[in-house]
Amino acid sequence: MSRRVDRDGGRRSLLRTVIGLAAAAALCTGLTACVTAPAASDASPTPTGQGRTPGSSMDPELVTALEAALDESFGATQLPGILVGLWIPGHGEWVASRGTANLETGEPMKAGNQQKIGSITKSIVTSVALQIIGEGTSGIALEDTIDRWYPEFPEASRITVRMLMNMSSGIGPPGMEQIERICADPQASPDPERVIAIGAATPRTGFAPGEGFSYSGFNTFILGRILERQTGDDLAGLIQARIIEPFGMNRSRFAPDGQVEAPSTHGYSLFCPGMPQPTDTIEWSNAESWAAGGMVSTLDDMHAWGRALGSGAGIAPDLLRARYAAAPGSETDGLGYGLGVMVHRDVATRCILALGHTGAEPGYGTNVTYFTGTDAVFVAFANGDGGTGEEIFQVTQALRPLFPSTVSEVPTQTCSE
Repeated sequence: MSRRVDRDGGRRSLLRTVIGLAAAAALCTGLTACVTAPAASDASPTPTGQGRTPGSSMDPELVTALEAALDESFGATQLPGILVGLWIPGHGEWVASRGTANLETGEPMKAGNQQKIGSITKSIVTSVALQIIGEGTSGIALEDTIDRWYPEFPEASRITVRMLMNMSSGIGPPGMEQIERICADPQASPDPERVIAIGAATPRTGFAPGEGFSYSGFNTFILGRILERQTGDDLAGLIQARIIEPFGMNRSRFAPDGQVEAPSTHGYSLFCPGMPQPTDTIEWSNAESWAAGGMVSTLDDMHAWGRALGSGAGIAPDLLRARYAAAPGSETDGLGYGLGVMVHRDVATRCILALGHTGAEPGYGTNVTYFTGTDAVFVAFANGDGGTGEEIFQVTQALRPLFPSTVSEVPTQTCSE
């Protein structure tokens, strides 16, 4: 699930930032919202950074401009650290970091470090589901209603698998109650069925199933359990076999236990007022996130995931068309939410400009965007949440306007939906 930003629901404004403020989000990465940082830590380091451009032919003037924007924007936040990567086929790569991965030791942010990626997990779980549906052997279809599996869930006979994926089911967001549960016991490991039961008891939004948009990780919990029941495999195994191995994401893992492997980046949270500000969350459980946000990964693996997302992630063409359709009420200024993915369309031509997702866990923020016209990928990792999960947005918003046409190509001809 996800706290406040993608810990889904935590204070609820994530998708208002991601979708309702689409114009600002588009500045962020061409498509997604962003995440943030520890506001208020005297221990926050002076912006110093490392860059890497091995074998890169990226325009030196562009690199200079990006580095300057990174310095300025990171310096204006109170994030302990930031790590960003931009890969442009035929033009090279730019990977740079600022700050520290560990406030205690002063270890710098590094591209190989593993950290929690929050709701980017949703894009992966829905991709697994769409692969399985497309194979036609699991007995799952987009229009199946969830009363097959959860007959007692409110509106179960009207909520479809499609609605779980595009957040149009009307299931309410976890809200502050989730934050309170996490703060009360960061090591708790609730069973997914327990979390789904909490979702069933959570007040619904004000629209009927399929007639609106409300971002809630309870949807992805239900989807994950349906996949397990129908395939007989656990979700970790499905993700490993269908995403991690095929796309070479060897430093990624479905990790409801929340454990990251060294080398790793510590996360620093301000979500819990009764705890030190910031609190190191590297050992916290991810069980409250599970299918909605329980993965850990690295910058390079998220680059690989961006490329996979752009190539269709092994999903049949007809289901890709379904994936890219925006949920009712989710689209603003061309930015909408499809089946587990943010989709940014050019308003004039309706061509897809970019695909991606954001993520946040207490102490962490992530962002991955694939640009359809150029095959470029942008990834950002932060290790603070600022108590809102939005501060990384300041950095991505500063970088995005510098991206040239080799990253964000503007279409000239009308596209079909």
